[in-house]
Amino acid sequence: MSARKLTIGMIDFTDKCVVLKISDYRENDRLAKVLTATHGMVAVLLRGVKKTKAKLKPFAQEFAVFDTRLTANKGVFLTPIEPLLIQDGFSLCTDLKVFTAASVSAEATVAALGDDEPHTQVFVEFLKLLKELQPNCDPYYQAAVYMTRLLKLTGFYREYTYSDEPLTPVQMLGLAQKKGYEKAPDRDLSRRALKYICSEFQRNFDIGLKSVDSIDLYGK
Repeated sequence: MSARKLTIGMIDFTDKCVVLKISDYRENDRLAKVLTATHGMVAVLLRGVKKTKAKLKPFAQEFAVFDTRLTANKGVFLTPIEPLLIQDGFSLCTDLKVFTAASVSAEATVAALGDDEPHTQVFVEFLKLLKELQPNCDPYYQAAVYMTRLLKLTGFYREYTYSDEPLTPVQMLGLAQKKGYEKAPDRDLSRRALKYICSEFQRNFDIGLKSVDSIDLYGK
C-alpha cells in the first residue's frame, strides 16, 4: 500500500518506522519523512514537538526508530498514536562525521524510493547502517557499504574491483561489497569512496544530493 494511495479514505495501520528527514511545519509542529517496514514512505505530522516538554520530541529527530499506529482521515499527513521509541536519533547527531554519513544515506534513500510501494529490504538495511554508525567506527565506510547495497536493491548493481588492501576508491567499494560492515583500513580512502558512490547514485537517479558537500567539511 503506497503513501499516495493512502491519501484516499481512512488510514489506520501499525508498523515499524525510521525517520529519514525532518522539516518544520507551522509554529509548533514538524513533518517527518518516514520509511515504514511494510507500508513504504509516508509523511508523518508530529504536533507540538517544538514545545519544551513535548512528549513526541524524541520522535521528531532524524534516524529515530519506533513502533506506532499511524492514522489519518482523508489527509496527506499521518498522525502517530502512542508511539513506542526503539532508538532515538540523538546519538547519531552529536558526531559530525556520523551525522554526515547518516544524512547522505537518508537523503539517497528518500530520492531512490519515492513513496509508491513497500521497501522492506531497504528498511532492514538502513537499520543495519544505523546500528553500525558509532563514534568509534569509520562512518564514511559504513555509509559506502549501505550505498552499494541501496543501489543494488533499487536495480543499479555494479561489481566493483575488489582488493584486501584497497588503493583506490573503487577498490574500497569492492571491499565494502565483499566484507560489508567491517572496519575500513584507510579513513581518507573511505571518504573518497563514499563520494564516488554518491556520484554514481546521482548519475543513476539524475538527482543531486545536497548532503554530499558535507563529507569534506570535517577532514579525514
